[in-house]
Amino acid sequence: MQDRLFALIKSMTTGEKSHFTRYARLNTAKEKPEYLRLFEFLDAAREYDETALKAHFKDDKFIKQLARKKTQLKDKIMESLSVFHANRTIEQSLRLQMNLLPILYDKAVKDRNLVKTYEELLKKIRKSAEQEQCLSVLTDLFAWERKLLILEDTNKHDNKLLGMLDSREVTQDQQYEELKMETAAIRTQLIILKDPKIRQAENRQLFNDTVVPTLENIRPEQLSLKAQRHFFYAQSAYYSYLDDWEAAHAAAKNLIDTYSEIIEGEHISKEHKQHLCRYLSIAGYAENYEHYINIINTLKANFFDNDMSMFNTIHFKLLIYHLDKRDFEAAIKVAKNIERKWDDLCLILEKRRELAFYYNIVVAYWFGNKIESAIYWLSKILNFENAVQGQRFIHAARIIQLPIYYDCEDINLDNRIESTRKVLTKKKELNEYRQIILAGFRKLMRCADKHEKNTQITILYKQLFNIKKEQNIKAMDLECLLLWCEQKIGKIEVKSTT
Repeated sequence: MQDRLFALIKSMTTGEKSHFTRYARLNTAKEKPEYLRLFEFLDAAREYDETALKAHFKDDKFIKQLARKKTQLKDKIMESLSVFHANRTIEQSLRLQMNLLPILYDKAVKDRNLVKTYEELLKKIRKSAEQEQCLSVLTDLFAWERKLLILEDTNKHDNKLLGMLDSREVTQDQQYEELKMETAAIRTQLIILKDPKIRQAENRQLFNDTVVPTLENIRPEQLSLKAQRHFFYAQSAYYSYLDDWEAAHAAAKNLIDTYSEIIEGEHISKEHKQHLCRYLSIAGYAENYEHYINIINTLKANFFDNDMSMFNTIHFKLLIYHLDKRDFEAAIKVAKNIERKWDDLCLILEKRRELAFYYNIVVAYWFGNKIESAIYWLSKILNFENAVQGQRFIHAARIIQLPIYYDCEDINLDNRIESTRKVLTKKKELNEYRQIILAGFRKLMRCADKHEKNTQITILYKQLFNIKKEQNIKAMDLECLLLWCEQKIGKIEVKSTT
């Protein structure tokens, strides 16, 4: 196991290290403190080597008590990080200011000339807390505001104190609603991490029992900003659970609208990024792309070269967008960017997402007339190791390989058709529309000329179009086959058989 102190130092950013170096020398003599020298040695090292460390400091007395010195260094680093990030959020900044209240109060007790200074700080904190809706800060201010009344004159401020009590009760009620919404959001998150569309019966029951009742009879405009975010997050999941993607999209849009307009050059929070990414997913299901590219561009503006997680999200969503728009030239450009980063990207991808990338890249190259590249990525799916998740991409790939290899005039297409039939039958994935596809390609193989082939493709298209409409099927391989047929014979009008 890696040394924890060494791991902590290596996790620090350049700014954090620079701040620590300055912080470590506060209130010290001209010589560097021993723990700072230890820090510099560990920071420069590529790996933790205690033998080398002891050899380097062999003439220093502190090396005999290395464990104690490492603890001291760790404590100093934690202090420095606490100070460095003290103003990271509005609430942290206000809490830092509140640390002065007991100090100023004690001074005001001894010297009444300082009461005004104490009062001004209280008012400043309250104003900011009200503007930013920091409910916990507003609640905690009550005790210090009451002390101000005591400093002034208790007997003359009964009405003011009662007003303060009423205000605190309102704030506490808002806090309670905020906590309820946060609980609903966390429960939702735990469920959709395992089951993104809440399809499994046990998860649907859990969601229905623990989240849905919390969302009933809520007027979001009466909630705090934090509570609104939790509410809209859970609400978007609720409508997804109902397959009401239009309503889910509206809730997701309401969620991202709770964030203030982004100033150019300003980086957004991690939470904001997560909500933007979720919005893209829901917008895709809702097939509502009105704000899609703007959101992508916002994420791009907050992307760093080494942030592979964000690269993953941006390029995956962008690839899907261009495929849905049938802009295969743009999709290929995205695919090429993905290829350039593929080795690094694979380090963070789960198997399901890796397969999804494979499949979408295949489709981009296939319909973009880059068949050799399509076959290269197709082979990665068909030769993919067994994976519990992502099987639907493997099953779909077995179907779309047929038109791809048909276009290549593959002499083994008969074998591929039979192999696909056997595998999908064994996996219990040979449904009705896939049976139609397999039968259609067997007939295509027997066609003598172009006219017969076009006739057979037209028949296949009509069969697939009708079954999609009649059974309301949304399947990626079915969509690909319909598009392939359209490209071969042109889109034709189909009369429903119902």
